[in-house]
Amino acid sequence: MTFEIRRRSFLKGAVGLAAFSAVGGLASQATAAQTPAKGGKLTIGTQGQAGLGPIDPHRPSGDLGINIANQFNVFEALTKQSNEGGIEMCLAESVTPGDDTATVWVIKIKKGVSFHNGNELKADDVIFSLKRIREPGTMTGGHIGPVKSYEKVDNHTVRLVLEAPRSWFPIALSDPYSSILPAGYDPKAPVGTGPFKYGAVVQSQSVTLDRFDKYHGTPALLDSVVLRPFEDASAMLNALQSGQIDIINDVDASLIGEVEGDTKFKVYNSPTGKFYPIQMRTDVAPFNDVRLRQALRLVIDRQAVLNSVYNGNAALASDLYGRYDPDFDKALTRERDVAKAKSLIEEAGLTGTALELVMYNDMATALVLADNAKEIGINITVKQLDGASFFNEEYMERHFFGGDYWPSGPIFLISSLADGPNAGLDQIRWRDAEYLDLWKKASNTLDAAARRDITMKLQDILFERGGWIIPVYINELALCKAEVAGLPAFDQSGAGIYRALPGLGFAS
Repeated sequence: MTFEIRRRSFLKGAVGLAAFSAVGGLASQATAAQTPAKGGKLTIGTQGQAGLGPIDPHRPSGDLGINIANQFNVFEALTKQSNEGGIEMCLAESVTPGDDTATVWVIKIKKGVSFHNGNELKADDVIFSLKRIREPGTMTGGHIGPVKSYEKVDNHTVRLVLEAPRSWFPIALSDPYSSILPAGYDPKAPVGTGPFKYGAVVQSQSVTLDRFDKYHGTPALLDSVVLRPFEDASAMLNALQSGQIDIINDVDASLIGEVEGDTKFKVYNSPTGKFYPIQMRTDVAPFNDVRLRQALRLVIDRQAVLNSVYNGNAALASDLYGRYDPDFDKALTRERDVAKAKSLIEEAGLTGTALELVMYNDMATALVLADNAKEIGINITVKQLDGASFFNEEYMERHFFGGDYWPSGPIFLISSLADGPNAGLDQIRWRDAEYLDLWKKASNTLDAAARRDITMKLQDILFERGGWIIPVYINELALCKAEVAGLPAFDQSGAGIYRALPGLGFAS
């Protein structure tokens, strides 16, 4: 699995965030009044190594920004996540249970949907794609779990029988990395159903996406979007200032100060549910002692992370994911309690314990935790690795690590990867029997209200004894030319610029 692509940070240089004064909210409000005109070419700078691997939404490789743009614009899934956190239909007309076991599901496919090659989307394509998603090495096969049978009822209806219940199956289909592809898909000739199709590709320089005029939804305004990866953030800023690009997406906030007060530019700043967890292996000492996990969660100064690391461009979190899920428990909040944390460490006999925390990004947060931990007699040494060294064969074996990007998403979508039974990214080795039993019960429960009650209990357990430290949810930042119009006032996904591309344009 290409862990580096899935997890690579949207925000580079977290320390630089401390130097940035918050200006973004006003920019989003200002852009709301601008009306984007149809036509034109928008060029986006994205941080990367100018690499482009095979165009495969199920096994992405190459630069993260280009992959995210693909997932939201070239390819589409059967369902999608709404900005309010719920689930909407996309390529599916409906996804309904076929009986009361939560193992049988009927997918009605939207009629009249064309792939970029002109072929109509049909049941054979859906079955091909769902089988492909379940192959080893793909991103999201764990969401739907093993499938007993795939049945083509007719050209626009598919019936699936799952090996295990998935009461939240429509959610499982919504991951952007679960795109529907034409049967026999060739990564060398990428074809999707999205509002943009692949145009010119200049290896190590740029990727062009052209508007797909036969799109089944509202067509894009722009004629084309050019994605230009930059290895150097300063070079990307120079390109914006000289007019070579129109947007720096997921901008290093330290760059924003370089153009602050210049009316030729504006900042896009939106709250999201994305986060960088610090992860603790719950099956090995000393992290198998819940008291250590609790103490570290109690001692970290979340307000300091919010203020000094992100300078207000984030929101306080309490170690739970799924911020915009309708079943997210907002009542679970964690206050810093050094005395209680110290008492837990003393009770566990862990005073003086030395730990090594291995980080990829978000070093500034790790340093806050290390400094805080001294107050309770825990000595943390922070070690930073580059992407190649972090996402190597040791990645899944580390005991204490972080800087690993997780996107905003529904609770069960993240849980099926992180901590559910047979989790696809089993990083913390979560084997809590009560939790896993409740997880299975929730997956058996089709009644939404009853499942919500169980989901609340699951969050209680994660809050009490889980293996993640999530101090904040991180805002999405972008730096744009003033004439770029159509930016959303808010997008919780953490991919706001890319998700908004069909509605972007230049002010008329």
